Amino acid sequence: MRKPELQIAYITGRSRRDNGALSPLQAAFIEQIVGHHQQVTVNFPWTAQSAPWQATGLLRASVNNAREYLGAQHVSFAPRYRQQALEMLASAHHTLLLSGSCGLELFNQLHLPPQWLARVSVFAFGPVASRRPDCHHLLVQGDQDWISRCWFRQADQRIACGHMNYLAQPQLTALCHRFIDDIGKQGA
Repeated sequence: MRKPELQIAYITGRSRRDNGALSPLQAAFIEQIVGHHQQVTVNFPWTAQSAPWQATGLLRASVNNAREYLGAQHVSFAPRYRQQALEMLASAHHTLLLSGSCGLELFNQLHLPPQWLARVSVFAFGPVASRRPDCHHLLVQGDQDWISRCWFRQADQRIACGHMNYLAQPQLTALCHRFIDDIGKQGA
């Protein structure tokens, strides 16, 4: 079987650590942008998921995301998740990661080798991370997103939204389509 040229996957903090299923909003967004590209149907860490998505209260989801951010700083994080990441990345010539909130920090802390970073582009919305990624990327920040602004004073693009409602914004969809076009022009 031939590898797809581009696959699209999420890397975001999980509201429930035991559930990597995509939320209805995540699924709707990826459907709008996937086109003829391959879609990874589960969130980080990209393992098979039999349980359906479960709604989680904002407070619990926030605590779980903060734990994921802090957990990514631990020395055991990269050894635990890097192999799964490499296997997912190996299934296509290039991967676009949709990185929401602390997903960018999760990605950075995988410490992928340079030859793999060349095969990844990151579309980060509401990024919460200690630094920009070492690969092709676009940082999108809401003009009312004070959470992301604590980590990044300068974003590549700004849109009208707060930290919790990026995926519902038509402007984000348009920016993502342009980013995918840019990936194609780069020969990915």
